[in-house]
Amino acid sequence: MLRFTKILLLIGLLATIAVACASPATPPPTAKATDKPSATVVPQTPTTAPAVKSSDVKLTMWFMGADSPEQKQFNKVATEKFKEAAGVTVVAETLSWGDATKRITTAIAAGEGPDVTMLGSGDVAAYYQNLVDLTDEYGKILPAKSAFVEGSVEANSYVNRAYAVPYQGQFRSQAYRKDLWSEAGLPNGPTTWAELRDGALKIKKAHPELNSTLGMRGQGVEQYAASMMWQNCGDVISEDGKKATFNDPKNVEAIKFFADMVAKDATFDLKNSEWAIADVGARYWAGQLSWTWMANTWVQYGKPDQITALQPKTGYIPALVGNKGCQSMFAPIANGMGVFKWTRQPAAAKAWVAFLLQSDMQAEYYKLLGQLPVITSVYDMPDVKAGGAATWLPFAKSNKPYSLHPAMSQVALLIGQVIPPIYAAVIDKSYNDTTVQKILDDLNVKAQSALDKNPPPAGYSNPWPKPIK
Repeated sequence: MLRFTKILLLIGLLATIAVACASPATPPPTAKATDKPSATVVPQTPTTAPAVKSSDVKLTMWFMGADSPEQKQFNKVATEKFKEAAGVTVVAETLSWGDATKRITTAIAAGEGPDVTMLGSGDVAAYYQNLVDLTDEYGKILPAKSAFVEGSVEANSYVNRAYAVPYQGQFRSQAYRKDLWSEAGLPNGPTTWAELRDGALKIKKAHPELNSTLGMRGQGVEQYAASMMWQNCGDVISEDGKKATFNDPKNVEAIKFFADMVAKDATFDLKNSEWAIADVGARYWAGQLSWTWMANTWVQYGKPDQITALQPKTGYIPALVGNKGCQSMFAPIANGMGVFKWTRQPAAAKAWVAFLLQSDMQAEYYKLLGQLPVITSVYDMPDVKAGGAATWLPFAKSNKPYSLHPAMSQVALLIGQVIPPIYAAVIDKSYNDTTVQKILDDLNVKAQSALDKNPPPAGYSNPWPKPIK
């Protein structure tokens, strides 16, 4: 079982950050008031730490997610243990994922911000010029690449270099009510789009008491839109990374399939447009939905008695298979942690990242927040095993993060604008058979502009999903 001891952390820190006679680094340049943050920004020059005692070192860290009591507890436990182990103070702040892009790009434009930050799927390609290259740290201060969950290292690398380290594992699956889908003739749940639509109509007719037959959260809608495109073997960026393909016929067909379930079937009730992540999770565990796409963290939205009652009736299966035969669902696989080049304490920052990957800290993060470990050996720990973490590993094969493209952060925001206008058109009764085509045509123009401003590097390749065998 992989674990970095306190003594190794201390030795590593003292050997690298207490550099005798080192000069204070020159602060990075400050952006002008007229500068506009951009997803692709110029690299900052790495700085060298002044000679200090480890007890004088202070780091700042941005976690991403809900600033929940559980996150606050983890921040407290982790920073106190690291202080005890290495003598380094870490000031941890939690930002919402919704604010992440704005805060990170603003920090980069200003040339200052946290020493370490969590990064989402696709962020590495946008910010890699401002992040420390950690490739050579694997197998040294960091665990070997082979110790990580499959696909997680690649999801945090760009052009074969690691600018972030996997930290927070997340997988997606379908969650469905076995009893309700058995009534609809699908005891193992829907596996294709046709089965989803046919079964949902039967359940709606038999169970009008449900809040909505199917559940889709209002937040994170870009993940659902992308997933449906992938399931139909499409994508929003061409394989060479130069052309926006929002309005590719495969994507139009995919989004229209969803839109018709809202506009014509009403199996995705209009209430869905108003629900956030927690709302959908709470309604599922309250027995008010027959199906939803669920992450491993969604159990937290149910009450213990609800989960106890409904868990035996809940089934989990991989992504749906679309009309063109592909089966992919968005999942970060592993959100990462990156070290900014402007840090004055690069060795301490790397040690903090390594500390958070210790088995006990990965297990603590899972127990408090439900986020899956990225170190595979942690899944064998008794507390982690008892929590059912291993249940989610098989779904990784049908999970896919966003492509690592310099413009992906901006393009992902545009994917988030696919679904809301559909609900709006249904509400104001303007929805028709051309609505989806117009939405995707308009977004494609904006996506192409983002690609033109942030072109891919030489040799870029983004293979589209292929039909399953």
